[in-house]
Amino acid sequence: MTLQALIIEDDLAVQSFLQTLLQSQNFNVQSSGSGQTGLQILSSQTFDLVLLDLGLADLDGQQVLQQLRQWTAVPVIVISARGKEQDKIQALDAGANDYITKPFSAGELLARIRAALRQHQGTVQTLQFGKVLIDPVQRQISKAGAPLHLTKTEYDILLLLLRHAGNVLTHNQILRQVWGEMYQGRPEYVRVHVATLRQKIEDNPATPQFIKTEAGVGYRFCST
Repeated sequence: MTLQALIIEDDLAVQSFLQTLLQSQNFNVQSSGSGQTGLQILSSQTFDLVLLDLGLADLDGQQVLQQLRQWTAVPVIVISARGKEQDKIQALDAGANDYITKPFSAGELLARIRAALRQHQGTVQTLQFGKVLIDPVQRQISKAGAPLHLTKTEYDILLLLLRHAGNVLTHNQILRQVWGEMYQGRPEYVRVHVATLRQKIEDNPATPQFIKTEAGVGYRFCST
């Protein structure tokens, strides 16, 4: 079976290398040198794999990753010259399946691609807790079978909490991932949106079953 891959990389030499490598593995490949164009391609076509560079000229790759995760669960492997631990953590927290630092060998990249594809094939496309069902690919959510409308911010907070279910996320972690770096130190933003989110997904918002408050720290998502 031929798989579809998208390369988002503005270094033409690296882009050409990746394209040749993937084509040798029976991928149909499209390439984009900009984050905005890459997102437009992703929104109109279905892919099995995305290779994403962080150092793009128009959009930082972290922003591209955050945006595409709003509607697609496609496996994403970040390829970057940034080797700092914080860059890796931020990309993985934002939804990257893997992170490989330049320079790298063809064999290592192909091994990571195989692992990402295996992992994706074994995942369930829908997420469910209680009466709530989420389709992250179609960006649809329902409760007890009825469509449920969430604002973009409420939806992003919910998916972030779900991705880290069982772990405490601080107010600043949520602010950074959902609003951006400039909003850190504004926990009231998170409190207001979590309150409205609870009104929509919890049976009893006054005693929430799923989104638990960690006093003075942040929130923890509990699926049971």
